[in-house]
Amino acid sequence: MRMSNMFLAPFLAVMAPVLFPGDLSAAGGADAVAIQYHFAGAANLAGNTNFALAARMLSLPPAKRFHDLVLARWAGVFWNTLQLDSGGDSDALLRPLLSDLLQADSTGCFGGHDKTQMDFVLAARLDAKSAAVWQKNLETALHGQGEPLTAEGFSGRLWNRPGQHSLWSLRARDWTLVGRGEDLLASRTAYLQKIKQDNQPAPVAKDSWLGAEVDWPLLATWEPLSSCPLKLARTSVDVTASSGRFHSTVHVTYPEPMLWKSQPWRIPKELVSSPLSSFTASQNLGAYLNMDHSATRLSSDPLTNQFFCWALREMALQTYAAWPVTDATNTLRKLGTEAPAILNPFLEARNHSQLSWFQKHDQLVWTKLQLTGPSLMPASAKNGDFLVAKVFPMEAKFVPASEQLWSQFQQRDDLVYYDWEVTGLRLMQWRLLTELLPVFPPPTPEDVARHEKAAKNAQTAVLAHQPLTPMAVTEAWLAELSNPALNNTVTEATRTSPTQLTIVRNSQALFTGLEWVLLSHWLADAPVGPIDYTLLPQAKMSGPGLPKPH
Repeated sequence: MRMSNMFLAPFLAVMAPVLFPGDLSAAGGADAVAIQYHFAGAANLAGNTNFALAARMLSLPPAKRFHDLVLARWAGVFWNTLQLDSGGDSDALLRPLLSDLLQADSTGCFGGHDKTQMDFVLAARLDAKSAAVWQKNLETALHGQGEPLTAEGFSGRLWNRPGQHSLWSLRARDWTLVGRGEDLLASRTAYLQKIKQDNQPAPVAKDSWLGAEVDWPLLATWEPLSSCPLKLARTSVDVTASSGRFHSTVHVTYPEPMLWKSQPWRIPKELVSSPLSSFTASQNLGAYLNMDHSATRLSSDPLTNQFFCWALREMALQTYAAWPVTDATNTLRKLGTEAPAILNPFLEARNHSQLSWFQKHDQLVWTKLQLTGPSLMPASAKNGDFLVAKVFPMEAKFVPASEQLWSQFQQRDDLVYYDWEVTGLRLMQWRLLTELLPVFPPPTPEDVARHEKAAKNAQTAVLAHQPLTPMAVTEAWLAELSNPALNNTVTEATRTSPTQLTIVRNSQALFTGLEWVLLSHWLADAPVGPIDYTLLPQAKMSGPGLPKPH
């Protein structure tokens, strides 16, 4: 969940406060570019009616407090990453630059050849006043005006730092360019030549407001990605908007064919009740995952099978999963012996929980969790046996889900993943679920020390009527994000060739509820707090797959 270098710069640069990578043609591969992006800028999107809901949400006090918290935190992160003077004021000097980068039309690339430091080139369209602030703040942070720099007829400053990569800045027509090192000079030259030609550093796809390309295998040069659950590939995405909704298209290209096979869908229709807040169907996801984990040693692994997840709208805890098996009872009895031995060491280290096999009831139960004891049990339907997992053993009155839901994917043999949710409601549910289940990795000693320091600073801030702890600010932001409730988000991942996945998403909020929760906590470095019992009351929603309101 933590990343330590300039990979985070494009992340923040395109946050408004959201990020999704997209397609962009930037400088050539000779520069070893791992990331390149373009973001139209929050200021340019403010008057677009497609972003009216986002504008309203981001204008509310919880959003502003979260925005301030994130900028203050990342100003410090980048200050350390750039190896600036430890005694400097990162908030005063870098935070205004990050704020401008969120608002402005910007383009950037990141990479290089030095495995210890990632070089970068950033170009932001700034007015003369903002450009002057950037120059002044850089001079203050770097303790001097640096040396004169000229490139492609444009002037700027260069700061050589013994034992570290140089930093530089240039002013080119309406654009301010800043960067580190010399490994991406070809990219800088390409940007400047393009600005000289048409006052735009790189081509931009028509109607695209956010785009980037990420070469994940190359990025692993700088980032510890060996534990990433996904197989590394080149990823390009384009995000547009129309009729008040975001339309995202992701192309994932693998270096070799993925061994994925399709089977006729075997949907547990008789087990899926409604009204639903979400439904997910997948098949053989394991083909696209790094399968070096304990579950691969189990005799029945849902990641190599068809796998279904769904949640009901009444309570966050009414969340279920199922996958088809040949003989549910005997399969479960075998898992009852295997799973505790294989998984309990991991669960004990993670959150002191464990799996327990109850032979009398043919149930495998996840014990020592708060409020819930997820269980795995056998079930039968008209189309065969399933293993069913329940986060909370509470049975609701069974109401069949709409056939409209099944029709979205059951005839498609190229579909790897399908997900539908009511995002506002699901976001609220995931806020509670992440407090009960070990969704986040356990904190390191460094995390604990950092959070304790933040809490101590917050106590002083409260006396001065300043914002509360990162956890409180983040939870208030997430609560506001789900009110007004965000509606349907649909995500589909299709196998378009043996080496390519195409992922499309139609959404009102760009991210799913879980993604919003994980992303917000990561951006704010906010720990997950004690259980918020106010999240337990019922909520009423409607949408595809749900009964129509009377």
